[in-house]
Amino acid sequence: MRSTTANPPRKPAPKSLVLAICCLSLLIVSMDATIVNVALPTIGREFETSVSGLQWTVDAYLLALAGFLMVSGSVADRFDRRRIFQLGLLTFSLGSLLCSLARPLDF
Repeated sequence: MRSTTANPPRKPAPKSLVLAICCLSLLIVSMDATIVNVALPTIGREFETSVSGLQWTVDAYLLALAGFLMVSGSVADRFDRRRIFQLGLLTFSLGSLLCSLARPLDF
């Protein structure tokens, strides 16, 4: 017989806190997509890209984001939702930080 004392059940977080965290995470993702759109003139100038190339930049970013959201939702259904959410938020934040620290290439 298994003992349940090793993993005591978690106390559920208040619903308003969960809602606030989800809204803030959506704000972060929306802000990041806005940053990509604001950076388009610089990206076009630096890489000498056409307008259609810039459209593909935004589309590729949003497609990758949507793909990761679908995969992470499926993984969260199988495993602990809170940990997958925290891992995804940490990965997203770290990736955004690394992108903000990147320097433009000198050709």
